[in-house]
Amino acid sequence: MVHAERSRTLDLPGVGSPLASSVAERITELIHSGEFAHGQGLPSERELSSRFGVSRGVVRLALKQLAASGVIESKANCRPVIRKTRRPTKTDRKQICIWLWPNTADFAASSIMKGIHRAGLEEDIRLVVGHAQGGNWDSIYEAESRFLHNLADDPEHSGAIIWHLGHERNLGPLRTLRARGVSLVFIDRLPPAGFEADYVGTNNEAAAEAAVQHLVSLGHKRIALITNIDGCSSVREREAGYRRALKDAGIPYDGELVLRDSIDEPEGVQQLIGAALALKAPPSAVFCINDHMALQARDALTQRGLSIPGDISLVGFDGTLRWVPQGGHLTTLNQDFQRIGQLAADLVIERMTMGPPAAYRHLLLDAPLIDNGSTATAHRSSSNGGCVP
Repeated sequence: MVHAERSRTLDLPGVGSPLASSVAERITELIHSGEFAHGQGLPSERELSSRFGVSRGVVRLALKQLAASGVIESKANCRPVIRKTRRPTKTDRKQICIWLWPNTADFAASSIMKGIHRAGLEEDIRLVVGHAQGGNWDSIYEAESRFLHNLADDPEHSGAIIWHLGHERNLGPLRTLRARGVSLVFIDRLPPAGFEADYVGTNNEAAAEAAVQHLVSLGHKRIALITNIDGCSSVREREAGYRRALKDAGIPYDGELVLRDSIDEPEGVQQLIGAALALKAPPSAVFCINDHMALQARDALTQRGLSIPGDISLVGFDGTLRWVPQGGHLTTLNQDFQRIGQLAADLVIERMTMGPPAAYRHLLLDAPLIDNGSTATAHRSSSNGGCVP
């Protein structure tokens, strides 16, 4: 397990919105610490500009963000006033809210909940669990926003473990939560840009690199990546690991072998597999960004008469079939979801007790490769080309 601590830093000058977001974040932290008192006016724009080393224009943008999220009240020709809110007391600190994806019945989410219960929570701490709802991403983001707003409105909520989905879209309610003194720990996906916070997840890049190195060691040179269009950190990191492994092996990166599912349905992966096999030099191995896509890829390959691993090797990511005999015969990278949940619970309790940290911590766990028999040595005829149809 890798422990990484990251200090708060401002974004580089010249990048307007992220820099303003960072200033807004710093102001909410000072409110939370008590340096800027609730019900009192903020320092002048000139003072804030000098303190944070930014222009007054950036300060104005930051104040607009804080006003939009309800942290301050702004009136014409008056300094903004920090809204009076009831701050949780030690006797109020009874509830930890948990936001999961996609729902509590999912293997990963239920494993995270098991880990949270393993953390040895005190008897008077209650857990409030919510999960994504809706048939499309807009409705899912809105459900997350409602959950975060409801969390901020209840003074008994003092901590939250968040599997964040809304990217920068839900920055407003997150800033409101921090201004209310709620301790936040993110899991699986990094916090959105411009919002520093504690995080517990997987070392995705190193794990993906190990998966591709495994395929390279078997003689595969044409290795496809089946991924999606989600811009979250875990997806970006896994693709980075794929590319780094190819580079280290001296295998040129081929954009034709990176196939992205844009419709988020089984037929999407079917189309990607068809496109991969139609290439002049098709792949002899496929690395999928998660097990869900790997199982869809397996169906698509077998429906086309290809055997796994006889004709083509396949690797997934997550380890969601570990409870099935022989791991469902899918070679994959096992994420330790229970440990993620336990560490997140330990960390949020620590923050609830000790207050905001001098530096937020990012805790990264290994995801070891488990060979369940879906990879094999590349055929001679496919070592420089693709699979044998």
